[in-house]
Amino acid sequence: MRTKMWFGFVGMVLLGFAALAWPGSRALAANSSPVNLTFDKSAVANGVWNGTVGGDIQGNLTTTLTGLEVSGAIWHVDFIWDIDDTDLSDGDQSFVANLSGILNTKTGGVVMNGKVTEGYLLGAQVHEEGQLVDPATLHFQGSIQVMPATAQ
Repeated sequence: MRTKMWFGFVGMVLLGFAALAWPGSRALAANSSPVNLTFDKSAVANGVWNGTVGGDIQGNLTTTLTGLEVSGAIWHVDFIWDIDDTDLSDGDQSFVANLSGILNTKTGGVVMNGKVTEGYLLGAQVHEEGQLVDPATLHFQGSIQVMPATAQ
């Protein structure tokens, strides 16, 4: 009886390791961790910024202002963030996200939230925090965190 229980236990453990080794399981595990990025961008046209992202994804960045409501020093803004992965060694991790939030024109701080609407990690929540570092060029730096949707 003990031998059957032992073989049953060993079989379950081996089955568990096999499930972890299955390629689909690794993709799910990899996609459940937040993706952390830094960004650096400057204005190139009215309502358009170009720059780069680093961190978990290396690439180019274009942000486009799609909505603006001014309330004194606080501006309510809507942006499309287009991140183009330039390091394809780990697959294409390019995505587009729609973000909304506020720019405090007194401090230069920006905070926005939204979702990935196209590409890598579709549906993931996105949180951005930025800081105006050069008002003359509308140069911003900051961080982006992408939180993948958990599997149901």
